[in-house]
Amino acid sequence: MKYKILLTLLTNHKLDKLTRLVKSVEGFIPDDSIEIKTVIVVNTLNDDYYNEVKNAGFSFDIVRTESNGKPGKGKNSCRDLFLNSDADFMSQVDGDDWLYPTWAKSMAQHIHHYPNIDALGLHPVDYVTTYKRGGYEFMVGPSDEFHAGVWGGSLFKRTDHGPGKGHWVDETHPPNFDRLILQSKLSAKIKMDEDIPNGEDHLYSIQLLKEHQDRNLRYFITMSSDFYVSDGTSNDSIQHVFPFGPHIQTMKNKMLEHVHPSRSSQEELPVIFNDLLISQFEKEAFIKKTF
Repeated sequence: MKYKILLTLLTNHKLDKLTRLVKSVEGFIPDDSIEIKTVIVVNTLNDDYYNEVKNAGFSFDIVRTESNGKPGKGKNSCRDLFLNSDADFMSQVDGDDWLYPTWAKSMAQHIHHYPNIDALGLHPVDYVTTYKRGGYEFMVGPSDEFHAGVWGGSLFKRTDHGPGKGHWVDETHPPNFDRLILQSKLSAKIKMDEDIPNGEDHLYSIQLLKEHQDRNLRYFITMSSDFYVSDGTSNDSIQHVFPFGPHIQTMKNKMLEHVHPSRSSQEELPVIFNDLLISQFEKEAFIKKTF
């Protein structure tokens, strides 16, 4: 069976970053076992930016969706497009991130590993940002001003694996556990919170965790970090417009509407340990060339 993936490139500003993402999609190593349909989803309140994207000459279809200026609504609009499509799976990528050439092959590897998967979260994430976050680290940028960190293996020791209290319950500024990179239509029917300005992805992971615990869907984590690079260098992203700090308690309160602290850890999710298709040194070369 040949599976079809709807790849949605979600953008609300920064044409240069979107251009980089589009080029990375065009540079995929193809995999004959999957079909990829790519759509650029413009979710913005800025008419001028939408016109910029329309006039940029991109080879992919462009769709503008209704925006309230917050990320959850834009991400839900990608799910709506998916639910009304003939695709089997959806992958939503933020416009300031970009993908490794191995994306399609790694995605196919995961789908064929477990075709009935409903949600796939990535942990850890390769990144470029303004501070160190771990992994194999190096500097990038015109003046080597940014920190990059990538992972060279998918066999990491997992501490306290199994049911228990999630780290986020007690931490004052909790990082997200995973990045959701694949969904089936069953899980995409569940929508993100559209009102919270920041932390909607943290909350959504807990919403899906509860559905997994109730055996309503199959939620996996992968430690195969050969999908994409997260770019945290922009100082005008939505995360900067709506800083995380003021919304942490609201996010936690909403999380606890779904799970009890004693079953709030995502460490109980099953893990896929596929071999990486790209080494940390190949990642370094790719990031330095394309950043």
